[in-house]
Amino acid sequence: MAIELLMPVEDAPAETGGELAVMFTGGGALAAYQVGLVKGLARHFPQLRFQIITGVSAGAINATYLAAHDGSLAEAAEDLANVWRALECQHVFRPNFAALLPFRTALKAILPPRMTRRPHGMLNAGPLAETLRKVYHCPIRNRPIEGIRRNLARGDLKALALIGLDYTTGQSVRWTQGRSIDAYEGPNRRNTQAEITVEHVLASSAIPFIFPAVNIDQRWYGDGGIRLAAPLSSAVRLGARRILAMSTGYQRTPAEANTPAVIGYPPAAQIMGQLINAIFLDVIDEDVVRMARMNEMIEKLDSSERNGFKPIDLFVLRPSTDLSKVAGEYEKDLPLNMKLLTRALGTRETKSPDFMSMLMFEPHYTSRLIELGEKDVDSRLDELRTFLGEPAAPAISAV
Repeated sequence: MAIELLMPVEDAPAETGGELAVMFTGGGALAAYQVGLVKGLARHFPQLRFQIITGVSAGAINATYLAAHDGSLAEAAEDLANVWRALECQHVFRPNFAALLPFRTALKAILPPRMTRRPHGMLNAGPLAETLRKVYHCPIRNRPIEGIRRNLARGDLKALALIGLDYTTGQSVRWTQGRSIDAYEGPNRRNTQAEITVEHVLASSAIPFIFPAVNIDQRWYGDGGIRLAAPLSSAVRLGARRILAMSTGYQRTPAEANTPAVIGYPPAAQIMGQLINAIFLDVIDEDVVRMARMNEMIEKLDSSERNGFKPIDLFVLRPSTDLSKVAGEYEKDLPLNMKLLTRALGTRETKSPDFMSMLMFEPHYTSRLIELGEKDVDSRLDELRTFLGEPAAPAISAV
């Protein structure tokens, strides 16, 4: 339930005014598309700054980078784009082929423990941890990311929030650095003040069964999208009155939605893709609808009857192209071990390889996604100017 969105704006920290928040959703390699959106925004709105930044799953990587960067939005966007353009699968994960071996449990009776140690995920996220430590300039485990501290101290940033799932309790956890949130969340949600570390980013983006859980303060955490019913609520509770949501989910037309992506029995990749979409991409759409309805209800009430509630100005940026289908064009560029893995799961048997697209950390693909993000900003420039309070571009008259 998205009860969090019912919170009165007055309950948020004081002096919020019309503060702007950006929310990054998940999607694995698809998060490169969000970098294109940021680049496009920075190009057209060079003075733009996000006071509140929230992220979940792969979106936590982008959220943390922006929160920690010392330069302008344009500089941060370009530097982040260079990171994504250089990413390869080997910089993010190593396959855990032992996780796919049958009878591994039975072998414990005859082999030494070190040879039958249980893998904690289909993929080993060690390379991603090493990559993030370099990117965030934070080489020591469990050490706060200094760039976030600096931006908070300067007032360039008001708050950063990442979402994770506590596997040990089943609670959705919001780690917040900056503003505190004291409001009661309910038994399945909790807020924790924390100085964000690389471990928090790894935990928020640890897709279940694919990447291993991450140990933080003696508890094991995984991807924050799993039980996140209201992804926009983090920004609302931190005092945002305007939210720019960056989704990686393509909204299909009715005709596209009714067209089968597979013929015959669905392969594992198709089923896994649907599960991942349900967890990471569909929830933002449901939350957007709820917020729109709530805004309508509030606006119909007289100001004396609103009881402190105020509408939230929301703008959603999403792909105009199905990024999963685009991934199919670059399957040939995957390393051999990943080709074998994805093909074994049946990614070539579906017209929309959603599962493969999330693992497509390949420079040609991520560069294409960044370009698509920039183009999508260009196509909605007038709407964005209105949302951000910028004057419309002057009309060009023919001479």
